Amino acid sequence: MNSTVTLTVDDGVAVARMTRPEALNALDRSTLRALIDAVRHAADTDGVRALVLAGGPRAFCVGDDLKEAATLDADELAGHVDRLQELTRLLRSLAQPSVAAIAGYALGGGLELALACDLRIAAANARFACPEPAWGLTATGGATRLLPRIVGDGWARELLLFGRELSAEEALRIGLVTRLVAPEGLDEAARDAALAAARSSPAALADTRHLLAAPDHLSFDEVLDRETATVLTAFASDEARDGLAAFAAGRRAPRAPGAA
Repeated sequence: MNSTVTLTVDDGVAVARMTRPEALNALDRSTLRALIDAVRHAADTDGVRALVLAGGPRAFCVGDDLKEAATLDADELAGHVDRLQELTRLLRSLAQPSVAAIAGYALGGGLELALACDLRIAAANARFACPEPAWGLTATGGATRLLPRIVGDGWARELLLFGRELSAEEALRIGLVTRLVAPEGLDEAARDAALAAARSSPAALADTRHLLAAPDHLSFDEVLDRETATVLTAFASDEARDGLAAFAAGRRAPRAPGAA
C-alpha cells in the first residue's frame, strides 16, 4: 500500500482505510490504484472473511480529485474512470461481504464506493451527495444503477438530478445506510458487523452475494431456480452437513474453517 491507503487484517476482517485527510480522501490516480491493490490483496488473502472500507473522521471520501482531473486529457480521464469502475466491479464481485464505515463526507465517487459495499454504517456526522452535475460531470461508479436499487427511483433522482444533500439521519430514514452510530463508535460498529459475517460459511456468503447480484431482467421463476440450484449444491457441502448436525443436536452452528 502507499501512504494514502492502509490495509490491516485481524480476526478474519480486513480494513482498507483511505488516509489522505488533507484532500478529504479525494481519489487521485495514485490513491485509486492503491485502493484497488488493497481490496484485491484482501480478497486474495487466506483467512480474510470480510472487508471494511473506511476513511477518516472528517471524510469517508469526497470522490474524484477534481484538481487533478482538471489537468488530465481525455485519454488520461478515460483511464481514471476505468480504474474507478474496476474498483466498483471488484467490490461488487468479492466473495467476502463488505462494510462501508462512513464518517463525514461521502460525495460523488466516494458515495459510489459506499454503494458498492454490502452494508453501509454511518457516523452521526456523515453527509451524502452526488455533486457531479454541478461541475458539468456525471456519475461514473455505478450510482445510476445502485442508488435506485437501494433507495428507490425517486430518491435516486433527488440525489443525482436535483443536488439533494442528505444528513446521516435522512440517509438512515431512506435506507441508504442501515445503521447510525456515534462517530467515536464507528470503527467498532463496522468491525463488529464484519466479524458477524466472518463467523458464517464463506461459501454460503459468496453464494448469497452471487444470488443478490442476479440481473434485473431475470423472471421471479428464474430467481427461484437459481436459489434451488444453489442451496442443493450447498446442502452437499461439509459445512452444511456440520451445521445441520449441530442444529439437530441442539448445539450452535460450528464456525466456518478459519473464521474468527
